[in-house]
Amino acid sequence: MSGTFDLCSSSQHVMLLYDGDSDRNLASVNCINQGLKEKQLCVYASVDANDSSHLQKMSLQVNNYNENINKRNLLVVDLKRFYDSALAGDLTPFENFKSQLLQELKDGGDHKGVLIVADCADYLSRNKHFEQCCLLEKWWQDCYVRWIQERQQGKEKENYILNVVCPHPGSILNRNPFEQYRNQISHNHSITMDAADCVFADCAPICNKPAGMSPFTSSFSPEVEMPPPRILVVEPDPDLQQVYGIWLSSMGFNAIITDGGKKCLDEILKATYKGEGKGKNKKNECFDLIILDTHLDDIPCLQVAQKIIAGKADQKIIFTSTMPSTFVKEDIVDPIGGITSTHILIKPFQLSDLLSLLEKGSKASSI
Repeated sequence: MSGTFDLCSSSQHVMLLYDGDSDRNLASVNCINQGLKEKQLCVYASVDANDSSHLQKMSLQVNNYNENINKRNLLVVDLKRFYDSALAGDLTPFENFKSQLLQELKDGGDHKGVLIVADCADYLSRNKHFEQCCLLEKWWQDCYVRWIQERQQGKEKENYILNVVCPHPGSILNRNPFEQYRNQISHNHSITMDAADCVFADCAPICNKPAGMSPFTSSFSPEVEMPPPRILVVEPDPDLQQVYGIWLSSMGFNAIITDGGKKCLDEILKATYKGEGKGKNKKNECFDLIILDTHLDDIPCLQVAQKIIAGKADQKIIFTSTMPSTFVKEDIVDPIGGITSTHILIKPFQLSDLLSLLEKGSKASSI
């Protein structure tokens, strides 16, 4: 997946696929330079940090390298021993690193967020230690999710961004028989991007970002404040409800999570009623997109979808299911009739696949 890499609008855990070392190093430098510009605490955590020639090349490309090192706006962490421990399945050094980083944030300056470029998992991928790589990336993802949860619960500073960028060798993971590991690694990230096609956004400072602005700046005019896209999620599984809530919020969407068909229809009715009120814009009250699971406990999914389409024929729907996509299409989508803009995601799916649909501003293509 290619697109705009925006470090200041929302937290991300990025799987950055690259073809060669030059692509990887350039992407790392671009990330760091953008993070420094946005007044984030930047951490370059690399197995290559013990290579003086590598660091010298990096220092020539990072803006005001020595000054930012001295002011502790940029930290360089040698991950060589971390790699050796991860290879043995021991992530204790990473836990210690996290504690030291949190202390640095308490003692440091007025940073607007944290950017970490970490390549230990990259080296595990390169050397085909995929199980250890997946274990490490799961650790990073758990840290990322806990960070978002704490800020949602008001325990930490609001609008404090965390970006973790993990390069991975696309030249290996996009090749048979390693695609399965690519999918496993990608599943433990919030987004997957291609380094060669990635455009680094020129962000405004976080404190000046208009409230309610969607992180997907390419979908909207930068001069006009737009309300975030409204998404209704119908998911019976409590754990997945929590994942949806955390992830969609971190992406900048206005999401409502329900667990059944009746509540789904109630939310749609409520939104329609508000939209028809005096002085209201009905389009802004309706849902831009509905994520509808096929396994509902109270009302069959087919009936729910039929009522949705009966009320709003052009409603965009993404169906999620553990059943094959052909079954969902033939037994649910086709019988409804009239649906032309929908997608089917088969569980377990990657959040990056869902993101690619949501980024289009609910302009999902037909099946």
